Amino acid sequence: MGKRFLIAILNILITGLKFLVNMLTIGISFLTKKDIPLVGQDFKPFYPSDDEKDEAIERSKYVVEHSPYRDSTIKY
Repeated sequence: MGKRFLIAILNILITGLKFLVNMLTIGISFLTKKDIPLVGQDFKPFYPSDDEKDEAIERSKYVVEHSPYRDSTIKY
């Protein structure tokens, strides 16, 4: 029981430290007008690439065309 309690306390402390560092990062990035990645955030760009956008559009078209509810009498 003591081990689980210690793990829970450490988990809470780590989460609190992440929150504190993220808040400081947001404050610094606001003051310096630079985009700084947050703790726990991947270093990927925040916007999808053109290929991903095109793929998402094609997927949504496919879903709409092959929907079983396409010819539904209910219109919104």
